[in-house]
Amino acid sequence: MTDACDGNVNALLGRLFQEPGLLQRLRSDREAVFREAGLSPQQCAALREGSPDALARVGADPILRMHYLMASNPEIAGHVTIRDFLDDLRKERRGG
Repeated sequence: MTDACDGNVNALLGRLFQEPGLLQRLRSDREAVFREAGLSPQQCAALREGSPDALARVGADPILRMHYLMASNPEIAGHVTIRDFLDDLRKERRGG
């Protein structure tokens, strides 16, 4: 079951790549960014952990999850493929 404020997580993750300076702010003061985004303690913990499973538990969109993983750990880009997220993408496509 995902958090009732899933939209906050997805909105923040989407904004990271659209809003100038936000990704850098997340890297320098993530707690302030989390507060400003209105995230719950569970969502903050999931983003701090940053694992695909933790992000999925709080309802992060599969594509945004992949982007967040690569942004928070640039070295992972060489190891992440869309295959890692295909099951989740298929579920979303079917509506759940």
